[in-house]
Amino acid sequence: MMCFTTGNSYSKGRSPWNFSEDFENEKVGRLRTNKFTTNNKGTGRKPFEIKVDPDGNQYLSVTVKDGWNVDQKGREKETTERAEFQPFPKKALGKEIWISFKKRLPEDFTHIDDRVLFFQFKNTMHYDGPNGPLIGLRYYENGERLKIGGDTGGNDRKMSRQKEDKYRIESKYKNYADKYWFQKWEKFRSQYKDRDVDGTAKVTPLGKWSTYKIGIHNTKNDDGFVKVYKDGDLMFDYNGVTYDWRGRYYQSHIRIGIYRDRVVGIKYPDQTIHFDDFIVVSDEKTLDQLIRKH
Repeated sequence: MMCFTTGNSYSKGRSPWNFSEDFENEKVGRLRTNKFTTNNKGTGRKPFEIKVDPDGNQYLSVTVKDGWNVDQKGREKETTERAEFQPFPKKALGKEIWISFKKRLPEDFTHIDDRVLFFQFKNTMHYDGPNGPLIGLRYYENGERLKIGGDTGGNDRKMSRQKEDKYRIESKYKNYADKYWFQKWEKFRSQYKDRDVDGTAKVTPLGKWSTYKIGIHNTKNDDGFVKVYKDGDLMFDYNGVTYDWRGRYYQSHIRIGIYRDRVVGIKYPDQTIHFDDFIVVSDEKTLDQLIRKH
């Protein structure tokens, strides 16, 4: 992993993370590095493996199987299964963060009729309440829907907060013939759903790499933003307050991997997602330069 300080000047606070990881210096096999932490609830590093493509490129393979790292989901008859990794959490309130990673669904990947989240940026409080991420990327309905969004604030001690629309930022995309993602609607905080939208992005075929770029200004002020690009196409563009929680801020997390819901009594198939070229820096210009190098 290459760590560095970005040299471009800008008015917002610098990202507390500044690194580029291409996994080329890792040994093939189970992930051994201490550069990242994992959400370990019993499986350890088993879900995380360094593998090699025929062209010699090394990447990180992340797998979830039935019963791996299970959490109860509220009081409902649902649990969650996960295999997520992250750089060590840091204080990022008032900071500008730019993130990129490559993602590939293997040719034998099987979607499920439930939530499958593969990225999230999350603020946490000193009280470990049930607050959701500021921004998450999630598949639904056997991969036919892609939801981008999360919560800018609320009361972290109350699950009912999740239903308070005045904090939610979200956009929903529909898969059209496995060729394009078409935006169906977007909703930013207290606004009504805007169905007069025309966002599109190409659907990446199984077995092919795609590149995501996410920009975040994590702030209580009106100059905050969240932007999400897929292969250069802007899919999400929110501007405004991005931190409006009533709890006392503790730290922030950048998590990549698989985090899925599961109804009790239903066994979902194994799912594996490949990741590569994980980059976090303080400004978009530096990020774009690093993406081009890869």
